[in-house]
Amino acid sequence: MNLKTLNYIRNKAQLQDLFRSQFSEDYIRKEIQEIIKETRKNVTEGARLFAKMISTQELIIFMDRNGKPDGYLLSDELKILLQEHREEQLKTKQLQNQF
Repeated sequence: MNLKTLNYIRNKAQLQDLFRSQFSEDYIRKEIQEIIKETRKNVTEGARLFAKMISTQELIIFMDRNGKPDGYLLSDELKILLQEHREEQLKTKQLQNQF
């Protein structure tokens, strides 16, 4: 199987196209909306709901929770960002467990 390299995703439609074989469109839509809600706390609900673009950090969070798309390898940059995100999540959990 010839895998493609995933360098970036810039909008919700691209995200849905890549993950459609693994999840329903409804699940993808709800999951990315939840992530946007977590990452864009200073933005109005309407702006979050109708946002078309996603940040690289929001993509990283989505892939951390759901894995990478079928048929793709992550670019070196995305691998590093995903690893950093996971390390940060681990540190946060460890701090929470101390209290």
